[in-house]
Amino acid sequence: MYQLFGAFFHQDWDMDGDDWPDLIRNFAKGQPQSELGATAIELDRLLADFPDDAALDHELFRVLGCGYAPLPDVGGPTVRRWLGEIAAFLRAGARSA
Repeated sequence: MYQLFGAFFHQDWDMDGDDWPDLIRNFAKGQPQSELGATAIELDRLLADFPDDAALDHELFRVLGCGYAPLPDVGGPTVRRWLGEIAAFLRAGARSA
């Protein structure tokens, strides 16, 4: 997870894409679909391991190094919903979305 969030959702993320789907497509380049599916499962595990939203926010932004604030992009959902959308995007095949 640190590779995904620290490397692709870093503080200068907007130099690598216009929005989070662009960043996920960048992550997906060269990755087999099985790896994308495994990453989606890791996201599911992250959501399950942190049922409290404040703890999830802390893990994402402080521990995993995410510098991207998803709220404006997807109409104001919680971080939890956004992570679920990333997992669904990966399962659908981020390269073709």
